Amino acid sequence: MRSEDAGRGAARRSGWAAACAVGAAAALAAGCAPSRCDRSESANPPVEFTEATPAGGIYETSAPDGELLYFPGGMRYALKHGLGARPRWWQVYLSFESDGTRRGGTLAHAAGNQAEVTCADDEHLIVMNDSCSEYWLRVVAGGADVADEGASGAAGKCYVDDDPAPADP
Repeated sequence: MRSEDAGRGAARRSGWAAACAVGAAAALAAGCAPSRCDRSESANPPVEFTEATPAGGIYETSAPDGELLYFPGGMRYALKHGLGARPRWWQVYLSFESDGTRRGGTLAHAAGNQAEVTCADDEHLIVMNDSCSEYWLRVVAGGADVADEGASGAAGKCYVDDDPAPADP
């Protein structure tokens, strides 16, 4: 009787091991592998966003219930903030809804590699999604002091348009 119970236990363990292996393979095939998206800068050059302007010294890409920026894995934005100097602070929010809180959606602070600010100068904030997850992005920045000359882009420019508009003949 004992050897029969031991045989059934071994068969169950073997079945669970096979099920776990199938589950792990399915997870990898579904996109959980690290190479699922190309996050390199060459594949994802920054896209300049110029459609927001500061008000009262605060820059917002949109209102909390406004149209957020599509932010898939690897995406980089060069946010032209218009503050006149390098912002001293910024907050990055993410949502799973394109319109933020408008229809009951939520916004949350980005953490880790969900949204990284890779450069900040007197014209742009560069924000990148270094994950392979898809979000919608909202950025708020401020505290720029135009009187503080040392704060404005001393280390160079974050974003240079490689394809400027042709000059008029």
